[in-house]
Amino acid sequence: MKITTRIKVALANGFNPPTNEGQHKKSAQAAPQAAQSTQTKNEETKQSKTQKTANDMETTNDMKKEKARIYNMIIVDESGSMCGLKQATLSGINETINTIKSAQKAYATTQTHTLTLVTFDSGADRPDVRAIIRNKPIAEVEEFTDYNPWGNTPLYDAMGMSLTELHRHIKDDSDATAVVTVLTDGLENASKEWDATRISRLIEQLKAEGWSFSYMGSAHDVKGVADQLSIENVVEFSHDLLGAGYTWERERSSRLSYYDKMNAMYGEEGMSKEERLNRKMRFAKEYYGKRVAPDRIDQLEEDEIFVFGSNVNGFHNGGAAATAMREFGALWGQGEGLQGQSYAIPTMGGIDQMRDAISRFAQFAEQHPEMRFLVTRIGCGIAGYTVEQVAPLFRDCIHIENIALPYDFWEILGLKML
Repeated sequence: MKITTRIKVALANGFNPPTNEGQHKKSAQAAPQAAQSTQTKNEETKQSKTQKTANDMETTNDMKKEKARIYNMIIVDESGSMCGLKQATLSGINETINTIKSAQKAYATTQTHTLTLVTFDSGADRPDVRAIIRNKPIAEVEEFTDYNPWGNTPLYDAMGMSLTELHRHIKDDSDATAVVTVLTDGLENASKEWDATRISRLIEQLKAEGWSFSYMGSAHDVKGVADQLSIENVVEFSHDLLGAGYTWERERSSRLSYYDKMNAMYGEEGMSKEERLNRKMRFAKEYYGKRVAPDRIDQLEEDEIFVFGSNVNGFHNGGAAATAMREFGALWGQGEGLQGQSYAIPTMGGIDQMRDAISRFAQFAEQHPEMRFLVTRIGCGIAGYTVEQVAPLFRDCIHIENIALPYDFWEILGLKML
């Protein structure tokens, strides 16, 4: 009754309901549209499922992708003789922490990083060997401030205890490796449990498992001690703020080079565990790259560049410039820059001009890691400058791994590459 009444009212008000013919027409028009709509929705659903499947596969592949688990360990002398180097040591450690953090971000798809920081001394009211930070994800590591030099030097105990503990933690993980750096300014004089022979045997074992070791030393027979401990990557720094600062800078550049190699290796597919281990061992052995230029350069490898001093007009008449033109492709009339297998740095226009040219050279070398630059004693011949005047101009080259400087340049910079 109510429905009939509504229809009557609607008719009275002029409303004409659709006829069956109109309904058929609308239905006929709507059918293709509905079919098209249904087809579109089906295609969208299919695309969505396909995309979801692709995303799921990508996520699964990322999850399955192998990563290098790099355990960074820094063993730092905190004995009394380090008092004068306290600020340089704190700064060096914290800048190294930031370097590792940067590598973790840059190489997130191929490697993960943790940090162990061990300090040691004896005679103070604290344990002789202290793990200040133990296997902590690098992103969680905060600034290091608790460094107060005191007492004697139990170097062997510090190394033996910390290396053994870390080895127990990672020995069954084929993708785990350790990068170990030791900093000390004095001879061992306080260990109770470990000696040089046992440390050497332990380090040989760990190197065979792909571990990397570097030794930064000062104020003792650095090369002799490093040889005793079977450590090949060695640098001796002058016992002052300059040398301590530069040795940490040298260490950080080596780390970045090592991380870059590991990134490239883990980016390759289908590599066997044996081949990966062999490469790790090679990277470890080359951790401190060849940074000392030969005194005499008669021939070059394909990727090596002979760096010589020139005059601004490029008149390569004598000394290393003549050698560069005769042997390594230097061009007459070109006073600066790359030419053949040589690179010219003008040295005859004054110390300021030479400083600017060296700065441009450093930028060029950093942009071309595929080349290795062998720097001669530029400016110390015909130009008339001393090594003491020229070497500090190469300070910005310390962190550039593909630049090799003369041995006496490194000495002036407070570093001996051993």
